Amino acid sequence: MPAIVEFPRVVQDAARDFGDLFSCEPQRRHFAEYLTGLMVAQNKTVTGINGEFAETTDQS
Repeated sequence: MPAIVEFPRVVQDAARDFGDLFSCEPQRRHFAEYLTGLMVAQNKTVTGINGEFAETTDQS
């Protein structure tokens, strides 16, 4: 499976809708990464989700 290079539209919409609940941009990005991983990753662990992204921030 190719690596994820951008967030799906539904995740972009959710990140916009819920973005004000987070205090900084890294928190909003982590939220979007987690949602994307839950939707598309076969292995829904932190390590599995992180492995799906072409560019990663961290594993927490």
